[in-house]
Amino acid sequence: MSVANRFGRLLLMVVLIGLIPGCNDAQSPNATANSPATRVPSSGIEQAGSKTGETQLDLDRPGLSAQVIGSGDGALLVLEIDPALMEPVLIGMPRKGFSARAMLKDWNFAAVIGSGFVSELNSLEPVGLLQVDGQTLSPVQVHGYTRILGINDTGMGVVHRRAYQRNLFHSALQAGPGIIEEGELDISDRELKRPRYFRSFVAVCEQRWLAGVSLAPAHLHTLGQTLLAHIRAQNWRCDDVVNLAGDRQAVIAVETGDGTLMHHGDPDTYKVSLLGFRPVLD
Repeated sequence: MSVANRFGRLLLMVVLIGLIPGCNDAQSPNATANSPATRVPSSGIEQAGSKTGETQLDLDRPGLSAQVIGSGDGALLVLEIDPALMEPVLIGMPRKGFSARAMLKDWNFAAVIGSGFVSELNSLEPVGLLQVDGQTLSPVQVHGYTRILGINDTGMGVVHRRAYQRNLFHSALQAGPGIIEEGELDISDRELKRPRYFRSFVAVCEQRWLAGVSLAPAHLHTLGQTLLAHIRAQNWRCDDVVNLAGDRQAVIAVETGDGTLMHHGDPDTYKVSLLGFRPVLD
């Protein structure tokens, strides 16, 4: 066979291989590793919802209820947490990390939401304040994330970064931006021009806390509108809703009453920090 013919066959094979889905650069994992995730691991949400045919999910856990609100880009999985029956605990382990599944199994948590901000994708180096049981594991970052989500003996609270003092909370996490502040949407519609990401969030309300994730990549503005409409329809007062780290860092995991795991986001990927809720001991 002539050199020209061999080259022609080789060129044809390269072209055909390039037409097979998954074999070209556009489909390879490395080509999209730094792009916003379009899908994340998810389990139990559709099954739980189909038991009643409604958005309310069957958790069978005292002090904890869940429902799906909104639709499309605005679809959110929202946990309602009773402070009288559940207590918040912030876990942080820089450079070591831990998974949401492990927290549920080893620490007797009913639900886990996360995570805190990190320096880069899959990093275990925190960005901004991470304070656990009075020990500062990472200092406040004076630029960027504007909210401090904290835990003290009275429960959870949110303050602006400028108002933070170490004695306000025994455990605290720098987050942001604020999605809702003083009961009003605090995200400009200019944010709609930015990329959409999976999001996780926490709301501090009178008589309850909310924790949740977006079920599709979303803008914070859209998330805030959906959540604010739900809060007002329920006649709840929620002064502050803060954005936690998003994209592949966003995760929620709940152990239902029958011991099965409901989650959105990867429950096995290690995170530098996670917020858990566990039953209050009598």
